[in-house]
Amino acid sequence: MTTQKAEDLTLADIAVGNSVTIEWTVKESEIDAFADLSGDFNPLHMDADYAREAGFGQRVAHGYLLGAKISGLIGMKLPGQRCLLLEQTLAFPNPVYAGDRVTIRAQVKERHEEMSVIVLKLRAETDRTEKPITVARGTVTCKILS
Repeated sequence: MTTQKAEDLTLADIAVGNSVTIEWTVKESEIDAFADLSGDFNPLHMDADYAREAGFGQRVAHGYLLGAKISGLIGMKLPGQRCLLLEQTLAFPNPVYAGDRVTIRAQVKERHEEMSVIVLKLRAETDRTEKPITVARGTVTCKILS
């Protein structure tokens, strides 16, 4: 198992406006592995013919596979290892497909020093067309552990 070091940001290190961005290219093997992990074998995710008949170009990646990548951003980058996730709200307005390059950005929108809490605004976009397509958006509320 590969272990990477998470950022170790304290509340004092975090300011409104701080942001971080990661990029990820979706692989079919990740969709398959997420189905195994989650138990979600909905044919929309697993059967390309079914997905096309339903109006999609190909198999659709699970929304929470994208959510897992967001979790990695939060737990490793901003705020990092001191994060205790309190609340998360995500919307998935457009599908993600294998081969899509997804850019995920988190930005600190609020900082509540008295509670050691920050609120992050999240947006994920894919560049499969000339204009970026939003594939996820939402907010995350984190307590920063001391």
